[in-house]
Amino acid sequence: MFDIIFDLNTIATVAEQVVAMLDVRMPLLLYGEMGAGKTTFTKYIVKALGCADEVTSPTFNIMQSYNVGQRVLWHVDLYRLDNPNSIEELGLDELNIQNLLIIEWPERLGRLFKPHIKCVLEVLANDQRRLVLEKVYE
Repeated sequence: MFDIIFDLNTIATVAEQVVAMLDVRMPLLLYGEMGAGKTTFTKYIVKALGCADEVTSPTFNIMQSYNVGQRVLWHVDLYRLDNPNSIEELGLDELNIQNLLIIEWPERLGRLFKPHIKCVLEVLANDQRRLVLEKVYE
């Protein structure tokens, strides 16, 4: 388990540590209340993977892809989806085979990927965040 408190001054270092744990077929599932920093954290992960593209929230277009080296990272925001059939139509199972996935609001999936990386962001005082990360195999 990985448990750390950070702020905007140290978020890049934390993102680099998380990047070392990423792998295909093990999506990063981002949990946290609205405003916890899920998209901001994703921006730093994409940057740590060597992509200079501007990262924007995929809340309205649901999915956004970024070329990161020899791979593609898909940033998915399920906030606006509440129908499991709509989520199934996104093809996340297929994308998970050869790509990196970061999924915001994974509680809307209805089922979780096995295995996955569970990442919980919690808002603390003084613009700090707590990140708790664990690999889940079952």
